[in-house]
Amino acid sequence: MGKIKLIGVDLDGTVLDSKRQISPENAEIFAECKSRGIHIVPVTGRPYSGLFDEYKKAIKCDYSIHTNGAVVIDVKSGERIISHSIAQSKALELMSILSDFDCHYGIFWNGYGYLGEGDYALELEKYKGTPLHRYVLQTRRPVESQHNFIRTVDCCDNIYVIATSTPERERIRTAIDDVKDIFYTCSEDVDVEIGGKCSKGSTLVELGQMLGIDQSEIMAIGDSGNDLSMLESAGVAVAMENASKSIKNAADYITKSCDESGVAYAIKTLVL
Repeated sequence: MGKIKLIGVDLDGTVLDSKRQISPENAEIFAECKSRGIHIVPVTGRPYSGLFDEYKKAIKCDYSIHTNGAVVIDVKSGERIISHSIAQSKALELMSILSDFDCHYGIFWNGYGYLGEGDYALELEKYKGTPLHRYVLQTRRPVESQHNFIRTVDCCDNIYVIATSTPERERIRTAIDDVKDIFYTCSEDVDVEIGGKCSKGSTLVELGQMLGIDQSEIMAIGDSGNDLSMLESAGVAVAMENASKSIKNAADYITKSCDESGVAYAIKTLVL
């Protein structure tokens, strides 16, 4: 294995444990990578508002990739340095299709997810008393009309869809298959994450190119369906022990679980 210069890490279920925290072991390894000039880059479906300050401090990242590859942020300045958005007209086309299905969705733009007022209240209630409650409070914004909201911006980063069942999710996937210039993925049984012409993998490679890092010098670590493109694009692919079967099948190595500091174990074993 050649020298690894950039490590793309998923957050939920990978860097973060089941309590949505970063272990001391992971933080220690990130500090070691920083001292050696190895970039640790969070590559997540979360918008930038979901990269909490304590995560930035522990990961010591210079760059972060959000909404499944739609946005790359220079963490020091907070500026977008790469953007792969969905045009307003395309977003309206997708919203029209989604109106025929039993689902709700969030429109992600500029670091936040915008939900209808009723869906926002339901999400707050659903996650009350769990680690995700804080995440919803920090990353979601209620709007009276998502259609009116999208008409106030010229594009969006992502549309995150939650269907009422897996069969309904599959019908949605079939309906959007013919929509041009989009990429969609799924990380859970009832979700569809729709973005522009990008993925976690393509944007991670693009960031590497910007930094003068070859694809073979990139490692990726993940656990769920929306991490597949990242593992397929990296020179070295690592799956968590708690990963889905498809992610494990795509991996070169399988590390320990997120509750056993599997990211630290993989980096210590394979890189340091």
